Amino acid sequence: MASRTSLMVTESAAILKRFYFLERELIHLAAGWVPGTAHWESKLLLPEILWESSILARELRQRVLELRFPERRIALESGEAPLFGFVRRWGHAPNAVAFVVVLGDVIKPFMLDLYQRYASRADQLDDGPSQFILRHGMADLEGQIARLRTTATAALAAFPAEAKVAREWSAAVAQSLQRWPHDDFFSTVPAPPGPPTHFTALEKPLAIARAAARDPRFHRVAFAWPDRHSPGNAGDGMQLRARQAVHHVNEVWAAEMAAACLHDLGPAAPPEFLEDAARWCYDEIRHCRMGYERLKAWGFRDAEIPLDSFSYDAGAGVDAITRLGIIFYFEATYIHTKKERTTKFAAMGDRLSSHDMDFDWADELIHTAYGKRWLGEFLRQSGDERTLSQVKDAARAAVLQKLAAADEDDKQASAAIFQRMLDKLTAPGSTTAAAS
Repeated sequence: MASRTSLMVTESAAILKRFYFLERELIHLAAGWVPGTAHWESKLLLPEILWESSILARELRQRVLELRFPERRIALESGEAPLFGFVRRWGHAPNAVAFVVVLGDVIKPFMLDLYQRYASRADQLDDGPSQFILRHGMADLEGQIARLRTTATAALAAFPAEAKVAREWSAAVAQSLQRWPHDDFFSTVPAPPGPPTHFTALEKPLAIARAAARDPRFHRVAFAWPDRHSPGNAGDGMQLRARQAVHHVNEVWAAEMAAACLHDLGPAAPPEFLEDAARWCYDEIRHCRMGYERLKAWGFRDAEIPLDSFSYDAGAGVDAITRLGIIFYFEATYIHTKKERTTKFAAMGDRLSSHDMDFDWADELIHTAYGKRWLGEFLRQSGDERTLSQVKDAARAAVLQKLAAADEDDKQASAAIFQRMLDKLTAPGSTTAAAS
């Protein structure tokens, strides 16, 4: 019976609060690395992980509020600042590969160990809701660790020039954690200052990339399809199918922009923004994968798949609210095409494209609601007197400015890609019909 009473409500709430802030910090760091990550598999994985982490963060926050009822404020004590200052430095990796490596080899296992320690000390009966939350969180962590390690191995092989420093960074962070008293997270008094730093020579303060990184295995272009720079000719039949697959895979930019908004605006935003932005980021990377998987099923190699980044890069010179406006502008302007193409692809007999568009449309309805809600919130919060319409106009202007920089070589490259892809899809023996 004595083992059941080792943690009282106040102690439990203090520990779970620190777990909540730990998850928040790691979500912000992962979001900050999404745009600057070139390795394709890492780019696809990080949004899914930060979304899963946002679910655990939400549940931890709710549990702390329950334990502290009717208190509704959750904040760090002044003495806890060094603890989370140290956590923040985990994201100061020397390169994107190093961040993925340290996340899978060191940070996520450390978090799993913390949660296991709490689960072993907390009362299975009285603190049953916390046990339930952490049990599911630990299952997600175990899956994340396995996937991160597989992805990190591939990243190290794909980017050998970054491998040495990536391994050194992971080892240095691991060394620091070994010397760090883990009881900082379990103390009922403000945590003592963080441990001595053992990776200062390797760390590089995280500065989110404003020009998106692309994996060199793909065909890097200014515009992935002609209607990216000259809207108005989506086409029909095979042209529309190919065009939509290319546009889907290039929705990687939208995942990057959602991640950038989370990273830029999240620290000062209401907790619900973290949840919505993480989901938005994850949804967009799913849309990217929809197009990628269709193109691969149709026989395209990575080197034949065009990737651009102009929509994300258009936000480099504007404020964070206008960057949020850019992603909202695209969502609100083109949402009507989703349902139309769901029907068109079904009529063509392309069930997979129709299926993908149907779920894409469902997601976009949610995203337009996110955009309206949070643009309004941030405009009010910052004292920005612009209307939602004015933010959309500023976002559109930023995109058009980027498009105006297109030269004839860029346009000819898009036209050549267009023709090569259609030739392959319509060639005798093409796998396109079978893939439908």
